[in-house]
Amino acid sequence: MDLSGLSSLLWRERDILDNLLFKLDVQQLLLMSGRSGWLVRASREIESALEQVRIIELERAVRFNEVSGELNLDASPSLSAIAGAAEEPWKSLLTEHYEAFLELATRIQAITSLNREMAFSAQIATEAILTSIRGDSDPTLNLYAQTGATEKLDRKSVFVDEGL
Repeated sequence: MDLSGLSSLLWRERDILDNLLFKLDVQQLLLMSGRSGWLVRASREIESALEQVRIIELERAVRFNEVSGELNLDASPSLSAIAGAAEEPWKSLLTEHYEAFLELATRIQAITSLNREMAFSAQIATEAILTSIRGDSDPTLNLYAQTGATEKLDRKSVFVDEGL
């Protein structure tokens, strides 16, 4: 049984996901600082890290199928199913991998969501600045409808009397 090779693969995958998390962190720092000059490069590096994730996920799926036959599991088992069927010390080690993957996935999801919100806010702010520079009195908002198509909504300018 090649659980040693599987564990090595899982360590590599964890390292790749940790690298992705680092690149997302860098993107977040750039968004927070307003230093947008490096955002294109940061985005390319994130895309490269995502490609590495796709490659290792495929390799992991193949390895899982190989191990599933040895452990008398159904095809395409989950990591927790493999850990449950393995004997010690592999059971504990694979369970630790599983828990680490859950933590990494949670952190990646959280930072991705926050980065998306900050990028959207920066886009809105940029559009507002461009609108004021062009002198548009009635700018439009480019939003998405429930169908996923874009729709333009007229937004009326509002004067707020600060003396109130």
